[in-house]
Amino acid sequence: MFSGAFLEKIKRKKKSTKRQLTPKLKYGCSSSEDHQFVRGIPIYAISQVLEKIISGTPGPFRLINGIRRPMPLVRLLEVELYPTLLSKARSYGLSDNWVQALAKKDPVRRQVLRVKGCLAGSKAEKLLEQGDMILAINKEPITCFLDIENACQKLDQSIDSDGVLNMTIFRQGKEIDLIVGTDVRDGNGSTRMVNWCGSIIQDPHSAVRALGFLPKEGHGVYVARWCHGSPVHRYGLYALQWIVEVNGQPTPDLESFIEVVKGLEDREFVRVKTVHLNGKPRVLTLKQDLHYWPTWELTFEPETDTWKRRTIKALQPTGA
Repeated sequence: MFSGAFLEKIKRKKKSTKRQLTPKLKYGCSSSEDHQFVRGIPIYAISQVLEKIISGTPGPFRLINGIRRPMPLVRLLEVELYPTLLSKARSYGLSDNWVQALAKKDPVRRQVLRVKGCLAGSKAEKLLEQGDMILAINKEPITCFLDIENACQKLDQSIDSDGVLNMTIFRQGKEIDLIVGTDVRDGNGSTRMVNWCGSIIQDPHSAVRALGFLPKEGHGVYVARWCHGSPVHRYGLYALQWIVEVNGQPTPDLESFIEVVKGLEDREFVRVKTVHLNGKPRVLTLKQDLHYWPTWELTFEPETDTWKRRTIKALQPTGA
Protein backbone atom coordinates (compact mmCIF):
# COMPACT_ATOMS: atom_id res chain seq x y z
CA MET A 1 0.00 0.00 0.00
CA PHE A 2 1.39 3.41 -0.99
CA SER A 3 0.49 6.33 1.23
CA GLY A 4 1.83 9.68 2.33
CA ALA A 5 4.55 11.96 1.03
CA PHE A 6 7.40 14.02 2.40
CA LEU A 7 7.31 17.65 1.23
CA GLU A 8 9.99 20.30 1.08
CA LYS A 9 8.48 23.36 2.78
CA ILE A 10 10.17 26.06 0.69
CA LYS A 11 9.91 24.69 -2.82
CA ARG A 12 6.64 22.85 -2.17
CA LYS A 13 7.84 19.90 -4.17
CA LYS A 14 7.14 16.31 -3.39
CA LYS A 15 10.47 14.80 -2.34
CA SER A 16 9.61 11.17 -1.69
CA THR A 17 6.85 8.65 -1.36
CA LYS A 18 6.47 5.87 1.13
CA ARG A 19 5.06 2.38 1.08
CA GLN A 20 3.58 0.47 3.98
CA LEU A 21 4.22 -3.27 3.91
CA THR A 22 2.57 -5.99 5.97
CA PRO A 23 4.46 -9.23 5.44
CA LYS A 24 3.96 -12.52 7.21
CA LEU A 25 6.90 -13.05 9.55
CA LYS A 26 7.57 -16.14 11.61
CA TYR A 27 9.84 -16.07 14.63
CA GLY A 28 11.11 -19.35 16.04
CA CYS A 29 8.30 -21.79 16.78
CA SER A 30 5.65 -19.13 17.33
CA SER A 31 2.81 -18.68 14.88
CA SER A 32 2.97 -16.22 12.01
CA GLU A 33 2.14 -12.64 12.95
CA ASP A 34 1.54 -9.48 10.97
CA HIS A 35 4.25 -6.85 11.35
CA GLN A 36 4.13 -3.51 9.58
CA PHE A 37 7.14 -1.52 8.46
CA VAL A 38 7.52 1.54 6.26
CA ARG A 39 10.08 2.20 3.56
CA GLY A 40 10.55 5.34 1.49
CA ILE A 41 11.96 6.01 -1.96
CA PRO A 42 13.02 9.38 -3.41
CA ILE A 43 10.50 10.74 -5.87
CA TYR A 44 13.11 11.26 -8.62
CA ALA A 45 12.75 7.58 -9.49
CA ILE A 46 9.22 8.42 -10.65
CA SER A 47 9.59 12.07 -11.65
CA GLN A 48 12.34 11.36 -14.22
CA VAL A 49 10.02 9.09 -16.17
CA LEU A 50 7.01 11.34 -15.60
CA GLU A 51 8.85 14.33 -17.06
CA LYS A 52 9.61 12.32 -20.21
CA ILE A 53 5.95 11.37 -20.57
CA ILE A 54 4.80 14.98 -20.13
CA SER A 55 7.36 16.31 -22.62
CA GLY A 56 6.35 13.71 -25.21
CA THR A 57 9.64 11.85 -25.42
CA PRO A 58 9.48 9.36 -28.34
CA GLY A 59 8.67 5.77 -27.50
CA PRO A 60 6.19 2.95 -28.13
CA PHE A 61 2.59 4.11 -27.82
CA ARG A 62 0.36 2.93 -24.99
CA LEU A 63 -3.32 3.53 -24.35
CA ILE A 64 -3.54 5.48 -21.07
CA ASN A 65 -7.03 6.48 -19.88
CA GLY A 66 -8.30 6.18 -23.44
CA ILE A 67 -5.52 8.33 -24.92
CA ARG A 68 -2.61 6.97 -26.94
CA ARG A 69 0.61 8.34 -25.47
CA PRO A 70 4.26 7.57 -26.22
CA MET A 71 5.83 5.76 -23.29
CA PRO A 72 9.57 6.52 -23.00
CA LEU A 73 12.15 3.78 -22.93
CA VAL A 74 14.42 3.84 -19.87
CA ARG A 75 18.18 3.29 -20.09
CA LEU A 76 19.60 1.30 -17.19
CA LEU A 77 22.84 -0.07 -15.87
CA GLU A 78 21.47 -3.46 -14.88
CA VAL A 79 23.65 -3.88 -11.81
CA GLU A 80 22.69 -4.25 -8.17
CA LEU A 81 24.79 -1.89 -6.03
CA TYR A 82 25.23 -1.17 -2.34
CA PRO A 83 27.14 1.58 -0.47
CA THR A 84 30.35 1.06 1.50
CA LEU A 85 31.91 3.64 3.82
CA LEU A 86 35.16 5.16 2.56
CA SER A 87 36.89 4.17 5.79
CA LYS A 88 36.16 0.53 4.98
CA ALA A 89 37.06 0.99 1.31
CA ARG A 90 40.49 2.29 2.38
CA SER A 91 41.06 -0.93 4.33
CA TYR A 92 40.50 -2.83 1.06
CA GLY A 93 43.35 -0.87 -0.54
CA LEU A 94 41.57 2.09 -2.15
CA SER A 95 44.11 4.89 -2.59
CA ASP A 96 44.01 8.10 -0.56
CA ASN A 97 43.57 10.10 -3.76
CA TRP A 98 40.31 8.35 -4.55
CA VAL A 99 39.14 8.50 -0.94
CA GLN A 100 39.69 12.26 -0.94
CA ALA A 101 38.02 12.70 -4.34
CA LEU A 102 34.92 10.75 -3.28
CA ALA A 103 34.75 12.49 0.09
CA LYS A 104 34.94 15.86 -1.64
CA LYS A 105 32.10 14.87 -3.97
CA ASP A 106 29.86 13.75 -1.08
CA PRO A 107 31.18 14.94 2.30
CA VAL A 108 28.02 13.87 4.13
CA ARG A 109 27.69 10.21 3.20
CA ARG A 110 31.40 9.57 2.48
CA GLN A 111 30.73 6.34 0.61
CA VAL A 112 31.53 4.38 -2.53
CA LEU A 113 29.22 2.05 -4.44
CA ARG A 114 30.08 -1.64 -4.77
CA VAL A 115 28.68 -4.29 -7.08
CA LYS A 116 26.50 -6.91 -5.42
CA GLY A 117 25.59 -8.60 -8.70
CA CYS A 118 24.55 -8.09 -12.31
CA LEU A 119 21.23 -8.99 -13.86
CA ALA A 120 21.55 -12.15 -15.90
CA GLY A 121 21.58 -11.43 -19.61
CA SER A 122 22.57 -7.78 -19.15
CA LYS A 123 25.39 -6.10 -21.03
CA ALA A 124 27.24 -5.50 -17.76
CA GLU A 125 27.12 -9.14 -16.70
CA LYS A 126 30.42 -10.23 -18.27
CA LEU A 127 32.33 -7.06 -17.35
CA LEU A 128 31.51 -6.18 -13.76
CA GLU A 129 32.15 -8.58 -10.90
CA GLN A 130 30.84 -8.91 -7.38
CA GLY A 131 32.79 -6.63 -5.03
CA ASP A 132 33.90 -4.12 -7.69
CA MET A 133 33.94 -0.50 -6.48
CA ILE A 134 32.48 2.02 -8.92
CA LEU A 135 34.84 5.01 -8.66
CA ALA A 136 33.95 7.19 -11.65
CA ILE A 137 32.00 7.39 -14.89
CA ASN A 138 33.53 9.53 -17.63
CA LYS A 139 36.13 10.67 -15.06
CA GLU A 140 33.37 12.03 -12.77
CA PRO A 141 33.38 10.55 -9.23
CA ILE A 142 30.36 8.38 -8.40
CA THR A 143 29.06 8.26 -4.84
CA CYS A 144 25.33 7.46 -4.97
CA PHE A 145 22.66 5.72 -7.03
CA LEU A 146 21.43 9.00 -8.53
CA ASP A 147 24.89 9.56 -10.05
CA ILE A 148 24.53 6.25 -11.91
CA GLU A 149 21.03 7.10 -13.15
CA ASN A 150 22.07 10.57 -14.29
CA ALA A 151 25.00 9.11 -16.23
CA CYS A 152 22.61 6.73 -18.01
CA GLN A 153 20.17 9.55 -18.83
CA LYS A 154 22.98 11.64 -20.34
CA LEU A 155 23.54 8.90 -22.89
CA ASP A 156 20.03 9.44 -24.25
CA GLN A 157 20.58 13.20 -24.39
CA SER A 158 23.71 12.84 -26.53
CA ILE A 159 23.27 12.45 -30.29
CA ASP A 160 26.60 10.64 -30.68
CA SER A 161 25.98 8.24 -27.78
CA ASP A 162 26.66 4.56 -28.37
CA GLY A 163 25.01 3.51 -25.12
CA VAL A 164 28.16 2.72 -23.15
CA LEU A 165 29.66 4.11 -19.95
CA ASN A 166 33.40 4.72 -19.51
CA MET A 167 33.83 3.44 -15.98
CA THR A 168 36.73 3.42 -13.55
CA ILE A 169 36.49 0.63 -11.01
CA PHE A 170 38.60 -0.78 -8.19
CA ARG A 171 39.02 -4.57 -8.24
CA GLN A 172 41.33 -6.65 -6.08
CA GLY A 173 43.77 -3.83 -5.40
CA LYS A 174 43.83 -2.46 -8.96
CA GLU A 175 42.18 0.46 -10.71
CA ILE A 176 40.66 -0.68 -14.01
CA ASP A 177 39.05 1.30 -16.83
CA LEU A 178 36.12 -0.46 -18.49
CA ILE A 179 33.62 0.31 -21.23
CA VAL A 180 30.31 -1.05 -19.92
CA GLY A 181 27.15 -1.24 -22.00
CA THR A 182 23.72 -0.20 -20.74
CA ASP A 183 20.32 -1.77 -21.42
CA VAL A 184 17.10 -0.13 -22.59
CA ARG A 185 13.82 -1.32 -21.06
CA ASP A 186 10.20 -0.35 -21.67
CA GLY A 187 9.01 -0.98 -18.12
CA ASN A 188 6.05 -3.09 -19.24
CA GLY A 189 7.15 -6.16 -17.34
CA SER A 190 5.59 -9.47 -18.35
CA THR A 191 3.29 -9.11 -21.37
CA ARG A 192 2.87 -12.75 -22.33
CA MET A 193 2.41 -16.05 -20.52
CA VAL A 194 1.43 -19.62 -21.35
CA ASN A 195 -0.60 -22.02 -19.21
CA TRP A 196 0.61 -25.53 -19.98
CA CYS A 197 -0.49 -28.56 -17.97
CA GLY A 198 -1.43 -26.21 -15.13
CA SER A 199 1.85 -24.28 -14.95
CA ILE A 200 2.33 -20.57 -15.62
CA ILE A 201 5.23 -20.22 -18.05
CA GLN A 202 6.83 -16.98 -19.24
CA ASP A 203 10.11 -15.43 -20.28
CA PRO A 204 12.29 -14.68 -17.22
CA HIS A 205 11.22 -11.34 -15.74
CA SER A 206 13.64 -8.81 -14.23
CA ALA A 207 13.18 -10.03 -10.64
CA VAL A 208 14.37 -13.48 -11.73
CA ARG A 209 17.21 -12.06 -13.79
CA ALA A 210 18.31 -10.03 -10.75
CA LEU A 211 19.27 -13.30 -9.08
CA GLY A 212 22.12 -13.41 -11.58
CA PHE A 213 21.45 -16.78 -13.19
CA LEU A 214 20.03 -17.99 -16.50
CA PRO A 215 20.53 -21.51 -17.90
CA LYS A 216 23.28 -21.85 -20.47
CA GLU A 217 20.99 -23.93 -22.69
CA GLY A 218 19.56 -20.92 -24.52
CA HIS A 219 18.08 -19.51 -21.29
CA GLY A 220 14.77 -21.42 -21.54
CA VAL A 221 11.27 -20.44 -20.38
CA TYR A 222 10.55 -19.82 -16.71
CA VAL A 223 7.97 -21.69 -14.61
CA ALA A 224 6.49 -18.96 -12.42
CA ARG A 225 3.60 -20.82 -10.74
CA TRP A 226 1.66 -24.08 -10.80
CA CYS A 227 -1.89 -25.15 -9.96
CA HIS A 228 -2.90 -27.76 -7.40
CA GLY A 229 -4.24 -30.94 -8.94
CA SER A 230 -2.70 -30.22 -12.33
CA PRO A 231 -0.43 -32.58 -14.30
CA VAL A 232 2.66 -30.55 -13.36
CA HIS A 233 1.64 -30.86 -9.69
CA ARG A 234 1.10 -34.59 -10.04
CA TYR A 235 4.46 -35.19 -11.72
CA GLY A 236 6.51 -32.64 -9.76
CA LEU A 237 7.19 -29.84 -12.24
CA TYR A 238 7.15 -26.99 -9.74
CA ALA A 239 7.99 -23.28 -9.93
CA LEU A 240 11.43 -21.61 -9.75
CA GLN A 241 12.92 -23.52 -12.67
CA TRP A 242 13.40 -23.21 -16.40
CA ILE A 243 12.16 -25.58 -19.10
CA VAL A 244 15.02 -25.87 -21.59
CA GLU A 245 13.82 -28.88 -23.63
CA VAL A 246 10.53 -30.64 -24.41
CA ASN A 247 10.87 -34.10 -25.97
CA GLY A 248 14.46 -33.25 -26.87
CA GLN A 249 13.56 -30.03 -28.68
CA PRO A 250 15.14 -26.82 -27.28
CA THR A 251 12.77 -24.18 -25.90
CA PRO A 252 14.90 -21.01 -25.57
CA ASP A 253 11.88 -18.69 -25.61
CA LEU A 254 8.08 -18.70 -25.45
CA GLU A 255 7.63 -18.85 -29.21
CA SER A 256 9.76 -21.98 -29.46
CA PHE A 257 7.98 -23.51 -26.48
CA ILE A 258 4.54 -22.92 -28.05
CA GLU A 259 5.66 -24.46 -31.34
CA VAL A 260 6.65 -27.64 -29.50
CA VAL A 261 3.69 -28.05 -27.12
CA LYS A 262 0.98 -27.31 -29.68
CA GLY A 263 1.92 -30.54 -31.43
CA LEU A 264 1.45 -32.67 -28.30
CA GLU A 265 -1.71 -34.77 -28.04
CA ASP A 266 -4.05 -35.48 -25.15
CA ARG A 267 -2.85 -38.16 -22.69
CA GLU A 268 0.58 -38.10 -24.35
CA PHE A 269 3.63 -38.60 -22.16
CA VAL A 270 6.07 -35.70 -22.45
CA ARG A 271 9.75 -35.66 -21.47
CA VAL A 272 10.80 -32.33 -19.99
CA LYS A 273 14.33 -31.15 -19.20
CA THR A 274 14.54 -28.41 -16.59
CA VAL A 275 17.20 -26.36 -14.82
CA HIS A 276 16.43 -25.26 -11.28
CA LEU A 277 17.15 -21.85 -9.81
CA ASN A 278 20.15 -23.41 -8.06
CA GLY A 279 21.56 -24.52 -11.44
CA LYS A 280 20.81 -28.23 -11.09
CA PRO A 281 19.43 -29.94 -14.23
CA ARG A 282 16.62 -32.47 -14.09
CA VAL A 283 14.63 -34.62 -16.52
CA LEU A 284 11.07 -35.72 -15.77
CA THR A 285 8.08 -37.16 -17.61
CA LEU A 286 4.49 -36.00 -17.32
CA LYS A 287 1.23 -36.81 -19.08
CA GLN A 288 -0.94 -34.14 -20.67
CA ASP A 289 -4.61 -33.77 -19.80
CA LEU A 290 -6.09 -31.46 -22.42
CA HIS A 291 -9.64 -32.09 -21.20
CA TYR A 292 -9.19 -30.38 -17.84
CA TRP A 293 -5.91 -28.57 -18.48
CA PRO A 294 -5.85 -27.19 -22.04
CA THR A 295 -2.88 -25.19 -23.30
CA TRP A 296 -3.57 -21.47 -23.68
CA GLU A 297 -1.73 -18.17 -23.72
CA LEU A 298 -2.45 -14.71 -22.36
CA THR A 299 -1.03 -11.73 -24.26
CA PHE A 300 -1.12 -8.03 -23.46
CA GLU A 301 -2.08 -5.79 -26.38
CA PRO A 302 -0.71 -2.24 -25.82
CA GLU A 303 -2.84 -0.81 -28.65
CA THR A 304 -6.05 -1.57 -26.75
CA ASP A 305 -4.61 -1.83 -23.22
CA THR A 306 -6.26 -5.23 -22.78
CA TRP A 307 -5.25 -8.83 -22.23
CA LYS A 308 -6.26 -11.41 -24.83
CA ARG A 309 -6.59 -15.13 -24.19
CA ARG A 310 -6.00 -17.61 -27.01
CA THR A 311 -6.37 -21.38 -26.88
CA ILE A 312 -3.29 -23.15 -28.23
CA LYS A 313 -4.35 -26.79 -27.81
CA ALA A 314 -7.47 -28.29 -26.24
CA LEU A 315 -9.39 -31.54 -26.42
CA GLN A 316 -11.82 -31.32 -29.30
CA PRO A 317 -15.41 -32.25 -28.31
CA THR A 318 -16.73 -35.39 -29.94
CA GLY A 319 -20.13 -35.55 -31.61
CA ALA A 320 -23.07 -37.24 -29.91
